[in-house]
Amino acid sequence: MSRSKLFLGIDTSCYTTSVAADTGDTVIHVKKPLKVKEGECGLRQSEAVFQHIKNLPLCIDELKEQLDFRDFEGVTVTVSSRPRNVDGSYMPVFLTGESFAKVIADTLSAEYFETSHQEGHIMAAIYSCRQYSVLSEPFLTYHLSGGTTELLLAKPTDDGFKCEIVGGTLDLPAGQFIDRIGVKLGMEFPCGKYLDYSACEYLGEKPKVKTCVKEEYINFSGEETRCERMIESGVDGGLVAYCTMKCIADSVKKSVQSAKKKYNIKNVLMVGGVSSSRFMRNEFSDMLNVYFAEPDLSTDNAVGVCQIGKMKSKI
Repeated sequence: MSRSKLFLGIDTSCYTTSVAADTGDTVIHVKKPLKVKEGECGLRQSEAVFQHIKNLPLCIDELKEQLDFRDFEGVTVTVSSRPRNVDGSYMPVFLTGESFAKVIADTLSAEYFETSHQEGHIMAAIYSCRQYSVLSEPFLTYHLSGGTTELLLAKPTDDGFKCEIVGGTLDLPAGQFIDRIGVKLGMEFPCGKYLDYSACEYLGEKPKVKTCVKEEYINFSGEETRCERMIESGVDGGLVAYCTMKCIADSVKKSVQSAKKKYNIKNVLMVGGVSSSRFMRNEFSDMLNVYFAEPDLSTDNAVGVCQIGKMKSKI
């Protein structure tokens, strides 16, 4: 028997292949991390594209084990085809998902939409927190990941979000700071969950950590150099992890406080892989109207992309 429409989302980021489906009753999410060689801090785009090509059929097969597309009256396919919702935003990895999504949509005669990876993160956070009220007015979003540390003034539109960069990092992204220090400490890449765990479990003396923040903008490179010197001098790894995460949390918090005052904004969404950090969440626990997605929906995922397709389809 046919049921209501199925909403399918696809996201192919720099480090994760993700597919999600909303059946109306439940959301099914399948994702596979891309493999990075031990000791390295990233992937070339060509290698990431190759891994996505291998992963996407596996993700769809895993999804099909839990549902049959033929059971639905219709299908909507939505894909993140670019990093951000601005002209000229492009990365080869997203072309992989876009091509795959177009083939699925054409084969099924399905409704087809495109969105951006960043908008997918925002919608995933809203869906995860069930904070749909933020869609009634402009809000701030901090996108914290391995490749991005941007503070955005987000304005909801009929089919997504119009985002203006109003702050963030002026040098390296927060996630890159974490990965560089984590790799030097011998952690597996990506290092976020390992460095976060080490920082949270550190029980020793907690020194005051310096930050370099001017209004809404941050510099991390100075503290990165200091943490590298700590490692070279044999300082306990837990202390280095604590200093890294404390610097990031304090810097982001100062940036948020400045932007909230400057733009008279009430709500703040924290999105991206770094926002899955338990350390980060603890540091923001005393700040009102700051919302974090569940950890699994803070990291790269297709659930937000899927939900944007659901929103576009109803316009």
